[in-house]
Amino acid sequence: MYTKIPTQMEKCKGAMLATAIGDALGWPNEPRSKNRAKKPKVMDNFVGWIRSSNNPRWHDEKIMPGEYSDDTQLTLAVARSIIAGDWETFFAEKELPFWLNYERGGGGALLKAAKSCEKGILLWQSRYTRDYYNAGGNGAVMRILPHVIASAKAPNTAKLVENVMKDTLITHGHPRAFLGATCYAYALEYLLKKDTVLEYGELVAAVIDGQNVWGTVPDSDIFEKWLNIARQNLEYDFLTEWKNVCAHMIKQLGFIGTSLKKGLILDDTKVLTELECFDKSNGAGDVAILAAIYLTSRYANNPSLGIKIPAFSFGADTDTIASITGGLLGMLSGTDWIPTEWREVQDYNCLIQMTELLMADNKKEATKKEVAEAKAQNSQWKATPIGKMRFIESSSVPNGKNGIVIINKWQTTLGQTIYTKTFQPKNISIQSHKSKETVSTPQQVMNKESKKFVLNLMDISELLGNPEFKTNITIGKILKIIEDLIDGKETSKNLSKKYKVDQLFVEQIGKYVTDMKDCNGL
Repeated sequence: MYTKIPTQMEKCKGAMLATAIGDALGWPNEPRSKNRAKKPKVMDNFVGWIRSSNNPRWHDEKIMPGEYSDDTQLTLAVARSIIAGDWETFFAEKELPFWLNYERGGGGALLKAAKSCEKGILLWQSRYTRDYYNAGGNGAVMRILPHVIASAKAPNTAKLVENVMKDTLITHGHPRAFLGATCYAYALEYLLKKDTVLEYGELVAAVIDGQNVWGTVPDSDIFEKWLNIARQNLEYDFLTEWKNVCAHMIKQLGFIGTSLKKGLILDDTKVLTELECFDKSNGAGDVAILAAIYLTSRYANNPSLGIKIPAFSFGADTDTIASITGGLLGMLSGTDWIPTEWREVQDYNCLIQMTELLMADNKKEATKKEVAEAKAQNSQWKATPIGKMRFIESSSVPNGKNGIVIINKWQTTLGQTIYTKTFQPKNISIQSHKSKETVSTPQQVMNKESKKFVLNLMDISELLGNPEFKTNITIGKILKIIEDLIDGKETSKNLSKKYKVDQLFVEQIGKYVTDMKDCNGL
């Protein structure tokens, strides 16, 4: 029987699409998803669900069918960084800080790293390295697919592993994160280059054979500075831990190979349990890739089922394992197998387009052309650190009795959908749906939320001594002035007219509005 082998372009598109599909299927079932439905059901299609979110204040957020989480968000962020050039700098200085404005379901290690990057310093170069070097989660493995796609036309496995390590260390410092990511990259590249039918159990054997490539310790010349700082701050010996994690992964791969020989009597739950998918360490990078390699090997001839099983393995890290399993199965099988209903995944066209740009000979020129075409169709584009976006629509949900959370929907020039949120106190009247002309850009939201109003005792005494306080001025009016000053859209002169107070009084209050970055020592 003849089996058609997909082209490399089809393989890469399949990997990118299936990554998002697995993420969208598994996200509602993840232990950390904050899904209001306590017992989600196993479904063939995407489902809408209600997520209890605490950013920027507690509210119930409606997640539409097919929408994805941070796994796909950061995959696209890495892709944009590679397309932009100087990807390490762009990812750390632009993408990660800006991601804080629209992240959905980001893990602790990722959020800490992004907040550190927002302050202009990589986490491993900061004073807060303890948690960083213990961060072995799958937040790195889930985002490295674009590195494989970008190098598809000129594969260099050693360089690929180096880039994946450089990507990983931006957010994670433990060998479990590094080795999970490099192993995933190696497996992806193997399937990308595979131009014959994959034999049963072949992928497991190939990854074991490649252990000296994906399992190689970081080069002391390339990673000298990082390794030196690691030695000074680690509570364990990094190279010893690296070798131990790698040896454990090889042992687990051997277990997978033996298990696959059982054929029809194989019990997926038992295998995934042995691979630690339901343990406390279920979110580790090595656990995720080992599970994905098993599922890809088991269901190479049935990719849809191979993604569904991890997506509904309740108690496991469902979105990430389903996502990277999708990446492997998509890289093996291309796109023809994807069911029609799964093609409704969020940003389907964007995922296709991003793949094509990553594989373009001149990525920047190809991107300029795509962006120019998008701009020609719509003039309402606003600048952000990661490129221009246009406002789509706005909605609001209640935050108890305190106010509302406004959710603004945006679209990038390459078609990615993002949602930004702001909190609006109840005692301040607003338009429930802002117009395109007045809605704040994501960058303006970030700037606004990075400011605060700070007073000490001397400041309070100074303000109380102002004659305006001895006239008929209410606390409510003062709070509104403070809010407008933080918003930064109006001058002190306009505010003095608006609230019928002296301009010097407004300027005096304005002295105490400061950037949060300047308040770290307070």
